[in-house]
Amino acid sequence: MAELTDKQLTRYARQVILPEVDLEGQQRLLESSVLIVGVGGLGCPLAQYLAGAGVGRIRLADNDLVELSNLPRQVAFSESDIGRSKVEVLAGQLSRANGDTEIDLRVEKFDARSAGDMLSGVDLVIDATDSLQARLDIDSTTRRAGLPWIMGSAVRVAGQWVAFDAGRVYGCYHCLITEPAAADNAGCAQLGILGPVAGLVAMQQSVTAIRLLMGLTVRWGILHVADLWSGEYTAMSITKRLDCPLCLSTS
Repeated sequence: MAELTDKQLTRYARQVILPEVDLEGQQRLLESSVLIVGVGGLGCPLAQYLAGAGVGRIRLADNDLVELSNLPRQVAFSESDIGRSKVEVLAGQLSRANGDTEIDLRVEKFDARSAGDMLSGVDLVIDATDSLQARLDIDSTTRRAGLPWIMGSAVRVAGQWVAFDAGRVYGCYHCLITEPAAADNAGCAQLGILGPVAGLVAMQQSVTAIRLLMGLTVRWGILHVADLWSGEYTAMSITKRLDCPLCLSTS
């Protein structure tokens, strides 16, 4: 691994001093590559934290434009950005914030058709979408590509997150959600969302991603659920379904 420059040692000094990170961990981050699917309430802070931490390459995938109703929770955007491409606005901010991070833009929707190109060359995929179908597509395509991914969801006043290992030893998203259920998906536009809920989920995903990219272990297959309004938190292990279509097709 390449040694850190004097500028990098200064920039990341507060991270490098942590025994959990140290020089080797920082070098690993600088050499890592991540795909963030969705640049909204989760994707904005996710990308900002990972670029700030020194992740070497971040690929952003989203085909949406900034809207006024996005601003309460998508804090990377302002009123002057309304009507502009989300990934282009965010990419500019990230590039200005940290020249160590290469930003790769994909102004398109992630699905089974586009997955091959989007997954190429990345170490980890992070879900920041508002769509059950998108998560099912991420689950299927990353399983076939042998990649881990981190799911995140925020709606109303509660959020969820879980990390799936590359081989789905600890279960998969299809073990939780069936394809027919995706057709009935209702997101933030229908159910509402309190902005800080998205921020909390994104921070949890960010920490999990940093651990993974540094080569450390994480708690695979543990679904974390946090209700920020009541302050209640639960964590439960995913149970592998014997009839799971993805597990059966890739076993």
